[in-house]
Amino acid sequence: MIMEKLAINGGPKAKITPNIPMYPGGLEIGEAEKKEVMETLDRKYLFRYYGPKEYPSKVAELEKRFTETFGSKYALAVNSCTSALISSMVAVEAGPGSEVIVPGYTFFASCAAIIAAKAVPVICEVDDTLTMDPADLEKKINKNTKAVIAVHMRGVPCDMDRITDICRKKGVSLIEDVAQSCGGSYQPREKTGYFRRYRVFQFSVSQNYYRR
Repeated sequence: MIMEKLAINGGPKAKITPNIPMYPGGLEIGEAEKKEVMETLDRKYLFRYYGPKEYPSKVAELEKRFTETFGSKYALAVNSCTSALISSMVAVEAGPGSEVIVPGYTFFASCAAIIAAKAVPVICEVDDTLTMDPADLEKKINKNTKAVIAVHMRGVPCDMDRITDICRKKGVSLIEDVAQSCGGSYQPREKTGYFRRYRVFQFSVSQNYYRR
């Protein structure tokens, strides 16, 4: 059997296409997005709560569209996913002495928000989907656990059926971080970010959105 050389030793490369730039959202900016930005600037409506009275708030319009898309009752736009995560920490009363479980593979803001709330992040293993492993999650929950942050990574949804069952059984608040799967779906009956089976206390957060 002839063994090919590794690429590092002069063999053929396994990947010959260029990498996608690490700002995928920016690649989606087109004429429609430019139009919205220029309309905002032309109207001089730069702040959420005040601007020319003859124009509607773009922020209010965004929130309305989110509620319509997800079927949720409320939506609140904030300046970043980090701010949304911190807001959810406050809402579930995470703070000194409490723990919040987060998957080991996630964006750093997931843990940074927990630290900002002065709570303790507890790292949970990931499964083959590279999202939260429900089996390890159940092992990590204890009397100090205040909440669980389920992160849908790179468009791949967590096993929400099992995660929500565990959180419901343990009486733990669940936060869905959908910054990387906003608009995605789960199995495909549910939108990521609005999993209706869970009713203890749930937030979803995306790049500028969370809901109660």
